[in-house]
Amino acid sequence: MPVQYIIGEWDFRDITVKLVPPIFIPRPETEILVDFVLKRLNSSQLDSCEILEIGCGSGAISLALAHACKKIKCTAIDASPYACDLTVTNRNNLNLTNRITVIHATLKPDATVEISKILNGASDVNLNSRSFDFVVSNPPYVPTKNIPKLQSEIKIYEDLRALDGGDDGLKVIKPLLKYTARVLKPGGRLFLEVDPTHPEYIQFFTNKYPDFKLHHEHTYKDFCNNDRFVEVVKAA
Repeated sequence: MPVQYIIGEWDFRDITVKLVPPIFIPRPETEILVDFVLKRLNSSQLDSCEILEIGCGSGAISLALAHACKKIKCTAIDASPYACDLTVTNRNNLNLTNRITVIHATLKPDATVEISKILNGASDVNLNSRSFDFVVSNPPYVPTKNIPKLQSEIKIYEDLRALDGGDDGLKVIKPLLKYTARVLKPGGRLFLEVDPTHPEYIQFFTNKYPDFKLHHEHTYKDFCNNDRFVEVVKAA
C-alpha cells in the first residue's frame, strides 16, 4: 500500500491533506501546476479570482491555491462523491470553508456539467452558465494502453478512473476544452496537466476551432523535462 494511505495524510506544497484509498494521491509535479497559476495571477490585474477545478480528488490543487492567496475563491468539482467528501474534510481542516465550494458533478461527453449535489449548502449553482477567471485541472490523461505499465501499487490501490484517459488519453480533455471555452471569462486562462503527447493536440484544437476563441499560450516541462503542463488563454 502507498505510504500516503498508510500515514493517512501527505504534504502538498505548503499544506497537509488527508488521504484515503482509492482517492488519487497528489504528486509532487502537480505542485508545479499550482505555481504556474499563482504566478499568472500575481502578474495579472485581478483584484479577486474565481477558479474552477475540474476533477478535484483530495482537493489539493484548490486548497493549495486558496491557502496561498486570499483573493482566490475556488469551485471544486469531481465525479466521485467520495472525492468530494474528502475535499470537504480537507477544506474544513484548513479553515477554507468560505472560499472553497465543493460540488459533486460530472463533466459529460457533450461538454456540459451535470450537478449531483452541492456539498456545503451554497445557493444553487449553474456550472453551464457561470463564468470563471481561471480553470485548472489534472484530468485522467493516461492512454488506456499505458495503464498496465503503471506501478503495481498505483494499479492496486488508486482509482484508475482518475488516471485512465481512454484510447488517446483525451477522453476528458476534449470535452473539457469545449466546456472551458464557454465558461472562461474573456482573457481567462486554462491550466492543464497532460500526457506529453497532448500539447500538440491542444494546439491543433485551438487552431481548428477559432470560434472557441482559445489560444495555446505555452507548454511547460515537468521535473523529468517532459511536456506536462499546458496554458490556454481565451481571447479578450
